[in-house]
Amino acid sequence: KAIHSYKILIADDEYLIRWSLSQALSQEGYEVISVEDGKKALEAAKAYHFDFVITDLVMPELDGWQVLETIRQSQIQPPPRVIIITAHGKDETKKAVLEKGAWAYVEKPYIIDRIKDILKGNLTRLDDLNSH
Repeated sequence: KAIHSYKILIADDEYLIRWSLSQALSQEGYEVISVEDGKKALEAAKAYHFDFVITDLVMPELDGWQVLETIRQSQIQPPPRVIIITAHGKDETKKAVLEKGAWAYVEKPYIIDRIKDILKGNLTRLDDLNSH
């Protein structure tokens, strides 16, 4: 079970990703809420305090870039850590995401185990992520 009962928000327009990630993280003992677009993600982030926001980059309404920037600029304390997931991984995307203040960057499809490791702190942030 989870060491910390983190509150986690998942934003992804793909139902299967939302469902499988929610299931996997709930089973680890995390509190999970999932939404299907960036606009709903920001509404949820204002209403509740999340420890982590896991967001897809490409979504309708508002995309993951806007979610990341808005959360980073918000007055929420302590600020949620943003984990970006994407199927459109390129080195420059990863670099840009991390420069904009994302906590971690994970490429689909192999996201569940990677995200569990990040949440457990088995990956000390970005250095370990870069070595994969």
